[in-house]
Amino acid sequence: EILENLFMYIQKKDLSHLLFMNDIYKKILNIHGNIVEFGTRWGRNLALFVSLRGIYEPYNHTRKIIGFDSFTGFPNISKKDGNHSTLKKGSYSVTKDYINNLDKFLEKKERELPINHIKKYELIKGDVSKTSHNYFNKNKESIIALAVFDLDLYKPTKEALKSILPRLSKGSIVLFDELNHSAY
Repeated sequence: EILENLFMYIQKKDLSHLLFMNDIYKKILNIHGNIVEFGTRWGRNLALFVSLRGIYEPYNHTRKIIGFDSFTGFPNISKKDGNHSTLKKGSYSVTKDYINNLDKFLEKKERELPINHIKKYELIKGDVSKTSHNYFNKNKESIIALAVFDLDLYKPTKEALKSILPRLSKGSIVLFDELNHSAY
């Protein structure tokens, strides 16, 4: 009952986030490429993107949704990362082996959609500073329509950005969470 009446309980900030991501998704409908998120954590944006793909382009089997995260929280903090109170080693970690739960959840979401025999998402675990370069070196065909950065840390953000720059095309969108936030 709660899920079917979600709009009675959802906070304004979460509804705003949903509507914003919906608007961003609509802007890439005519842009070829994948959606990548750096800093997946619990996977709320990945789940949202899977649902939006099911609504707007249910038969697009070439657009993958790819989530990068350590799933263990911040590995370490440097002076370049800022002074926000959340900037501590281990912040934004998830429960042990959560990546397996997220994988099963996304798999179930995809089963509800057309052409569900083709897996159209990936979860990449590890230090984004390394895994982003490794992923794109192995997947040379991969181009990006939308890149979402929610890493909060300087080095992995810089390295992931370097890894995707050659993969962007005309119309690609690069979205930064906490952009222009003085504490990050």
